[in-house]
Amino acid sequence: MIDVAAAIICDDKGKILICQRQGGGNCANRWEFPGGKREPGETMEECLIRECREELGVCLKLEGLYADLSYAYPDGAIHFNFFKARIQGGTATLNVHREMRWVAPARLLDFDFCPADEGIVRRLAAGR
Repeated sequence: MIDVAAAIICDDKGKILICQRQGGGNCANRWEFPGGKREPGETMEECLIRECREELGVCLKLEGLYADLSYAYPDGAIHFNFFKARIQGGTATLNVHREMRWVAPARLLDFDFCPADEGIVRRLAAGR
């Protein structure tokens, strides 16, 4: 099983940062919460801070674990840890994603997310 950390990054207006994956590979062109795979020796928190620095050019302040879940994709199972976070340094830039948007939680349902994220999207859209 692969361990993945993902960030639910909120701004001061309550909007959430979502990113669109590039074409090709698993979940091509779908939306996701930024993050990535844990490297050996990293905690999930360290993984998420590193991944968001690499992917978005931002330094995060983590605000706690929001949810964790496992999802079986056709090519393997993934265990996700979703953390609430805020940007404490840097400006989000497109380093690996096709597009990014700040979205009100209720509008998250308007985007085609990766299957593993769909339950989290519904929960956030419902204000939980």
